[in-house]
Amino acid sequence: MTIPITDTFNRTALLAVHEGTQATVNAALDAHVATGMAIVADSVASDMRVQAALCTAVATAVRAFGQVFVITDGKVPLTAGPHRGHTTAQMTDREGARHAEDLTDVPADWPVLYLGSAALPAPDGGVRLRARWSGWTAHVHPADTQTGHAVEGNVLAAIAAGALGVHEAFGAIRNRPGSDAGWRTITVNLWQPGASADGPELTHAPAAWWIVGLGHLGQAYAWVMSWLTYADPSRVEVVLQDTQRVVDANHSTGLLTPMKPVPVRKTRLAEAVLERAGYDVVILDRRLDHTSRVLTEDHHVALLGVDSLDPRRLISGVGWKLAIDAGLGVGPADFNALLLRRFPAQVPSDEVPGWKENVSQQRRAATAALADLERRDPCGSVQLAGTAVGAAFVGVVTACLGVAQGARAALLGDGFDVINLHLQTDDVDLAPATRDVDVFGGRLLPMSDRCPAISGTAAGEGS
Repeated sequence: MTIPITDTFNRTALLAVHEGTQATVNAALDAHVATGMAIVADSVASDMRVQAALCTAVATAVRAFGQVFVITDGKVPLTAGPHRGHTTAQMTDREGARHAEDLTDVPADWPVLYLGSAALPAPDGGVRLRARWSGWTAHVHPADTQTGHAVEGNVLAAIAAGALGVHEAFGAIRNRPGSDAGWRTITVNLWQPGASADGPELTHAPAAWWIVGLGHLGQAYAWVMSWLTYADPSRVEVVLQDTQRVVDANHSTGLLTPMKPVPVRKTRLAEAVLERAGYDVVILDRRLDHTSRVLTEDHHVALLGVDSLDPRRLISGVGWKLAIDAGLGVGPADFNALLLRRFPAQVPSDEVPGWKENVSQQRRAATAALADLERRDPCGSVQLAGTAVGAAFVGVVTACLGVAQGARAALLGDGFDVINLHLQTDDVDLAPATRDVDVFGGRLLPMSDRCPAISGTAAGEGS
């Protein structure tokens, strides 16, 4: 049986195919493998936020770059997240990166990302970036920029900062005309994108979640949730709804998908991670359809990451107390653009203009790589031409925004009907919420209580 090329092709390497910077698909894959970056972190033992930023940066970097070096204390046990119970060196190895003691073996022209207050001299040559977090905001800027931002704030901002740092490093090596990625200061305020105002302390998050679609975005949502240390996670129900099984290509965007995965259902990957975090996980192996309804007493916040319009139109009819749909761009110009819509809203889901049946879909331009492939594999060329570009770091930033808006609803009840953010241009458009929501909150442990010690025995355990 012939395996479709879309089941194996790296979605981030596909960027070079769609924008025409490589003459063949094999050249695009080779160019991807040749790229690399380094990540530097310290204070990993004492701060769970540094752990979250480090794990996120590593996991997104190995999917965006061909080679990744990680310079940190490899003996530190991780206290939360998908790799909880493993050391940082074990996490690095499991993700496919290389642990190092210093930057000696790192090529001078590779980007280097420093997390928090980490400091380690690097040779001149490539982009040097620093990712920080304060309050609800992720910051990334050139490493030599003087800034007053302290390493403080909540874990969602730290996760977003790790992913945003990789986004900037990727933009720097992509070197698109007119782009200043890698040389600019960029921030993402998860509480209110585009604003400097900060929100209250992250003390509560929704007491029940429902993730629809466990691909790129759904796995990013599960990744983010695995760092939310509820006071009693066993009382937090998480419903996972999807029917698909993983394929090789899912590794390039899915943070929970290993390389060369066994073709299990995507829900099972998220289930394993969330159950290790202590959540009460429910699996729903069925599609969202016109019969889908929640019970009156259900109080889940739904997070949808689907790639078709049909389930999106159904959102308002399901009856969730709050639903947040996320969509990502699909091509070279907008793969790092994201759009979040919240329901209930003034416009119900089946009346959103962009979700109508007759909306024309974006056409892909013919490129040299697709033309070359068409001569050898006409079907494969058509399939790749219709496949969306994707990058794991975009999914993580989007998931942080979605979870943050769920937490905002639990804390204050308000939020935004629309969040439209383009990470390349840093443009933001917001539409304030038009409907009140009543979201039950679950208490989160104070930051000082969120980094419990793990014994040496436990540090090597886990799947």
